[in-house]
Amino acid sequence: MAGEGDLKLLGLLVSPFVVRVRMALHMKGVSYEYIEQDVIDKGELLLKYNPVYKKVPVLIHNGVPLCESQIIVQYIDEVWPGTNGSSILPSEPYDRATARFWAAYVDDKLFPAWLGILKAKTQEERAEKVKETLAVVELLEVALAQCSNGKPFFAGDSIGFLDLVVGCNLLWFEALRRLFGVTFVAPGKTPLLAAWAERFRGTEAAREVVPDADKAVEFAKKLMASLCSAPIRGRKKHIENERMAREGGLKLLGLTVSPFVVRVRMALQLKGIGYEYIEQDLFTKGELLLVSNPVHKKVPVLIHDGKPVCESLAIVHYIDEVWAATGPSILPADPYERADARFWAAYADSKLLPAWVGIMWAATAEERAEKVGDTLTAIGHLEEAFGKCSNGKAFFGGDSVGYLDLVLGSQLIWFEALQKMFGVVVIEEGNAPLLAAWVKRFGQTDTAKEVVPDVDTAVQYLKKLQSHRPGNGGLNTTEGTGDNDINNDKEAMHDSEDIT
Repeated sequence: MAGEGDLKLLGLLVSPFVVRVRMALHMKGVSYEYIEQDVIDKGELLLKYNPVYKKVPVLIHNGVPLCESQIIVQYIDEVWPGTNGSSILPSEPYDRATARFWAAYVDDKLFPAWLGILKAKTQEERAEKVKETLAVVELLEVALAQCSNGKPFFAGDSIGFLDLVVGCNLLWFEALRRLFGVTFVAPGKTPLLAAWAERFRGTEAAREVVPDADKAVEFAKKLMASLCSAPIRGRKKHIENERMAREGGLKLLGLTVSPFVVRVRMALQLKGIGYEYIEQDLFTKGELLLVSNPVHKKVPVLIHDGKPVCESLAIVHYIDEVWAATGPSILPADPYERADARFWAAYADSKLLPAWVGIMWAATAEERAEKVGDTLTAIGHLEEAFGKCSNGKAFFGGDSVGYLDLVLGSQLIWFEALQKMFGVVVIEEGNAPLLAAWVKRFGQTDTAKEVVPDVDTAVQYLKKLQSHRPGNGGLNTTEGTGDNDINNDKEAMHDSEDIT
């Protein structure tokens, strides 16, 4: 359907993920054809252009599809950088990294919390989800103060990336108020956000794109109907750690065996950047970690000249942008290839990682077999991705290691650990010949040799995790959404819930 020069958007009018993309296109003044989708029956066009998630939004540019709303918005900003004179992402690398961190937080925490209100089966469950939503909104009040620097929007004087990501949820806040009488943003509780929400609704982009709340209420009723049928620390130590977090230089708080930390360390190695590495104890949560990442309390945290950057993918972006002139480029230069790499990186973290983590924590042989199946399914998709992204070259990034190589390569140590502990082989020539050859090449790179720990270290850590889990099974696999030790089973929140 999308021929040369065409721009089409497959969407659902009330989806917050679609709303943010449409607002981005409006801000840029870019013309496109909008095609409403039935996300229940999954039309042929949607299945053709997003066979992995089968979700909206999908932007089809010159016949090539892009999926995942945050990736699409970044693509729009990169392909049409000077259109209408408005940049969506901040120009400064640290501000970009901060915006990406909070955007990930919104989609990982805020969206599932308020969606849970609609899905709740009991009053108690609904009350718990309301409480979760309010807690997230309170943190976003802090984020607004931090990001806006006293200006009207998260992005400053005009709306930007984080404004779009947060603002597209306001439609549903109003729908929830009408349906259940709950108010999330009000002057008495979150005065900064309340004032921001009024300004956001008054922007031309919001007035033109955001649908009436009645449409969201109507969709919510359909959704609910379908669901019915289906310790105090020493002050002196605290001050010292605050001082350490503010000091100049480059520090990385990490855990040696964490795949999220491994990818960041490999990025720094690729760029040839010196830094101080500080190993963290994730069982006791050291003060420096709590000071530097008070939201997720997870690793990795990169502290650059006293400013913390969290979430591994955001950190790798930050490293590539700040040290653009140093060493090789990590992300592809072409906007579409960048968007494609971001899509598959998100897939690796949201689908592959929780699948193989599930193998470790399976309570029964049947449950473990199911998780093995999920893992192999994800590997099958990534085998196809390698064929597409590599263009017949040695790595996802082409002739040398790049962004997607780091993201997937950081998990290889745990594939070896799974084989040692459970006899599970994740990648072999029989099921993924392209990836099997890539694994060997990746393991021989200087980056992997210098950074990736020995598999015995991972096995030892896993046994330690198992000994700490109640019932000797492992730690909570759904705690938090930030990068952390590998016991965190990240829920796939990449535009893939029912409301899309």
